[in-house]
Amino acid sequence: MTKHNYTLNIPDTVAASLHAGVDLDCGNFYNVNIPLAVKNKTIVEADVDQALLRAFTILVRLGYFDPFELQIYRNFSNNDINTNESQQLALLSAQQSIVLLKNLDQSLPLNLDQLTSKTVALIGPSLNATVLMQSNYHGVAPFVISPLMGFNAITSSISYLLHY
Repeated sequence: MTKHNYTLNIPDTVAASLHAGVDLDCGNFYNVNIPLAVKNKTIVEADVDQALLRAFTILVRLGYFDPFELQIYRNFSNNDINTNESQQLALLSAQQSIVLLKNLDQSLPLNLDQLTSKTVALIGPSLNATVLMQSNYHGVAPFVISPLMGFNAITSSISYLLHY
């Protein structure tokens, strides 16, 4: 509504979100504004019921209401965080999720030996982002490497000009 101008007002925003299948709001937007949207008749109780049904169905499927001893994820502790296995899985996930949209003249992957005396442009608003890349669903990361930090690490022995 405020950034994308997809809707004009709060009740329309609630309706568009719920009708698109956004059943869970991790803030308080729905809590505050669903009553207004119902009152304004942009949604009906059945819309809320459908969202709740889907959300609670997932909780049941995940075993959220099962006895504590049967909920395997509740048995994890701090010792299960940042293990070698989880780091390897994170690395594999990152490697397999990289998408190259265009590779003109087969310029990628970079040949580091050919960067000497070359100008390399790293472009984008997230070039040196570390907080942004973690979003807001995270604990304290043991280390974070931005694209700029990674590039600098692999090219530290090469003389190049960096533009960002």
